[in-house]
Amino acid sequence: MADELTLPALIFPPLTPQLRTSNGRVEIRDAVRRAFVALTPEEWVRQHCVHWLVTHKHYPIGRCSVERMITGTGMRYDVLVVDALLKPFLLVECKSYDQPINADALRQSAWYNLTLKAPYILLTNGRLAYCAAVTSDGVTTSLDDVPVYPVAP
Repeated sequence: MADELTLPALIFPPLTPQLRTSNGRVEIRDAVRRAFVALTPEEWVRQHCVHWLVTHKHYPIGRCSVERMITGTGMRYDVLVVDALLKPFLLVECKSYDQPINADALRQSAWYNLTLKAPYILLTNGRLAYCAAVTSDGVTTSLDDVPVYPVAP
C-alpha cells in the first residue's frame, strides 16, 4: 500500500504506521485523534513529527491536539502541544514534503499564534524543520531543537 504512494523517508525517526484502505483511499492511524485519516503527503509529515515529539522528545500524547479549529477564527492548526496548565506551548505547522518552508509558512504560523500565543513554533516539511521561541510581542529567536517539555509547576 505505502509503496504505491512512494512515501519518502523524512528527517524524523522512522515510523511504522498502521495503514488501511477504505473506500479506495489509503488511510493512516493517528494516535492523537485515535482514528484513521486520509494519508496525504502533509499527513505523512504530521504523523512523523508527532511520533518524534511523543516518542523521542517525551511530549505527552495527551497534551497534543491535531487539526483543530482555533476558536473564533475559522483557522485550523496542524499540531498544538499544551503544557501542564493546558496553555499553548508548541505550535507546529506541517507542510507536505514537496512544499518549501518559506515566509508564507512562517506568516501562517504567526497568524495562528496571534490567538494561541504559544511561546514556541515549529515549522516542518519533513525534510527541514525550523523551531523558534516567540515572545509575547512576536519577536522570534531561532532554536537548534524543540524545547524540553516543561515539568508541572
